[in-house]
Amino acid sequence: MSTPTTPTHPYQGLTKEQVLTTMRQLLAAEERNPFLMGQLHNYVADSQLLEGTQYKTPVDFFCDNIQGLSRTALLRDGAVAREFNQEVISRFGVTRLEQLLAYKKAARITLNHDEPGSTYIVVPQDNGELKPKRFAGCTTKELRKALEHLRSPGSYLPVSAANQARYEQYREAILSRFPKGVRVLMRTEEGKPVMDFEEIPLSRLQEFLTVLRDVSHDMPEPSEDEEPPQSH
Repeated sequence: MSTPTTPTHPYQGLTKEQVLTTMRQLLAAEERNPFLMGQLHNYVADSQLLEGTQYKTPVDFFCDNIQGLSRTALLRDGAVAREFNQEVISRFGVTRLEQLLAYKKAARITLNHDEPGSTYIVVPQDNGELKPKRFAGCTTKELRKALEHLRSPGSYLPVSAANQARYEQYREAILSRFPKGVRVLMRTEEGKPVMDFEEIPLSRLQEFLTVLRDVSHDMPEPSEDEEPPQSH
């Protein structure tokens, strides 16, 4: 198994002023380069450039001097650039690789940092089953679900047939009225069924609530041993 690629800094020897100029150029580039921005962040972090200044971290230094620079994105770029080379980052993107690093830590697995796509991720399915899937084929949503399952193993337990039927009624009613992109999902959280509604247009929120009320009115009351889904 290969070890993380040791980054080589093309920025070695830059002054504080030159570092800021370079970051501004990267930020203004037509195609943002998270690998180079991460390397530049890491160069400042590993150097003594900020000694004797008011800045405690490279993020403070960059964001105080460059308008529009995201602290979250810069921290993410730096973390991913420490672990992966530019080709890997271009292939998979910093968001997915950040999730992979979080999964690695939570699952206590090892990675081939030069070929992370072959890593198996255990992805919970909507029916509660756990399906191993290569990282290269995982979406950001699947990676998020895999992380949620690791941190809370009961998050994707199977749901009862009665709750599944209720879910299908809600789902059919909502998707028949709302545009493509709206999502109605069901999962379990701490052993209880939960429904997630995603991408509901704010302009149609009142209509959405009306649909929920109408469907609930026509639905039979759950039995004592069946708890109705909670909405999130």
